[in-house]
Amino acid sequence: MKFNPDKLETTFIEPMTPYGPIIDRKYTLTHSDETGVMFLDIADKYNYDAINQEMRDELLGTWKISDETDYKLLFYAYVGDTDYINAMMKYSAFKYHMKLALQAVIYGDRDLFIKYPELVNAPIYVKFDSSIPIFDAYESYGYVKDYISTK
Repeated sequence: MKFNPDKLETTFIEPMTPYGPIIDRKYTLTHSDETGVMFLDIADKYNYDAINQEMRDELLGTWKISDETDYKLLFYAYVGDTDYINAMMKYSAFKYHMKLALQAVIYGDRDLFIKYPELVNAPIYVKFDSSIPIFDAYESYGYVKDYISTK
């Protein structure tokens, strides 16, 4: 799948703007199966109202800082409390779409990286949440710069 910026709708919810702040910045990425449009909300809280509680295929993200200059971008993907086969299928679906999802978030917040170019070197981690231990793990997804779209 190739990222299409025309299929992304980004909404900034106060106090977040395209240029900051970084601290407490939360990403909620959802999508429409019917249209293929992705919806990115950038706010100081996750937009739980946008999440389809039956599907639970959203991607949530936030910036973490370990010292005053060491940022990382951490995402959460809910695999769920289910049996092994269903967990494996959902985990696999997340893995298949993760590059596209990360490109959407990075593209949707591109002005932040213009203001803070050092953030492009921040590592990205995804925490898959599952009741099945093999699917309940943190995984490295490279760096922000790996997902910057050239479009």
